Amino acid sequence: MFRRMGTVGQALLAALVASSALGYALAQGNQPSTVEVIKVDPVGKAAQTKPLSPSKQSQTAASALESASASCSAQAQALKSAKRDKDIIRATCLDDKLSQCNANLQNMKRRRAALKEAIADGDTGRANHESTVIGVLSQKFKMLTQAANQCVGQDLFDTGDSQNKVEVNLFAPDESPVVVAVVPDWPIPYIPPPVSGVN
Repeated sequence: MFRRMGTVGQALLAALVASSALGYALAQGNQPSTVEVIKVDPVGKAAQTKPLSPSKQSQTAASALESASASCSAQAQALKSAKRDKDIIRATCLDDKLSQCNANLQNMKRRRAALKEAIADGDTGRANHESTVIGVLSQKFKMLTQAANQCVGQDLFDTGDSQNKVEVNLFAPDESPVVVAVVPDWPIPYIPPPVSGVN
């Protein structure tokens, strides 16, 4: 197509493209540039911004530590039971969860001691931090407890051998409903059996 236009045609086409690009650039330069800002409201309730009082932090930490200690004790009992039953799969699963539980329990004890020290020193920033970490560890203990329950959960669903009881209705018809009775021709009178099969 460009070969048919010749040199003059190509020059005119180039000038036309350049002038249209220049016109577009000038038109864009005259308009003020604006950026629209969209405000996005948070979904759900706002997080609690007010920190707990030192006495409430201490009570919450003591409760979390007591719950975590009880969880580790329950997992240790379940592990002993699995070893006594010689259930290797359950014992391996519980041993892993108990190791994690004990490590997190020691961490929680250290954090509680640090919380007590921060409260005694009056360092609210450090006390809030330690309280937050204890809350996170408490959530981790809940997840570990659920995982340990899944280790032993199969025993809950094993109901043993099933037994079926069948009751026979004495008034049920003796004839098989699959077999269709042959109806004789007209010369012989035929009385069909009753519908219920009871005389």
